Amino acid sequence: MKILTHIPVLLAFFFFLQSCSKDVGPVEENPQTENVSFTNDIQPIFNQNCVSCHPNSGNLDLTSSNSYNNLVDVNASGYSGKLVIAGDSNNSILYKKIDGSGAYGSNMPLGGSLSATQITAIKQWIDEGALDN
Repeated sequence: MKILTHIPVLLAFFFFLQSCSKDVGPVEENPQTENVSFTNDIQPIFNQNCVSCHPNSGNLDLTSSNSYNNLVDVNASGYSGKLVIAGDSNNSILYKKIDGSGAYGSNMPLGGSLSATQITAIKQWIDEGALDN
């Protein structure tokens, strides 16, 4: 019989606890974007679109064994600035040559263009620090 007299108090306490909990909804995970790999993502773009004219054209060798060292923190031939400034695609001449802006003369590749996906990959690679990975 004593238990029955405590039921209203227990129910009130239960509802009080329920009202204190905060419903934050489902927890969403932050999707991590995968880093762009120079070897797996960027060099294949050069191989497909650039090496035919740049095995050493314009003093720029974009072949597999030479491209990275010829791009990152290297002064551009014929322009004032660096071809690739790690972490700064908007001031990297390589990116400006492919983004369609015409900021540094003719868009590359000459007579064509890279896909939006390829341009984005190069931009992301530079902005991620232009790693030799």
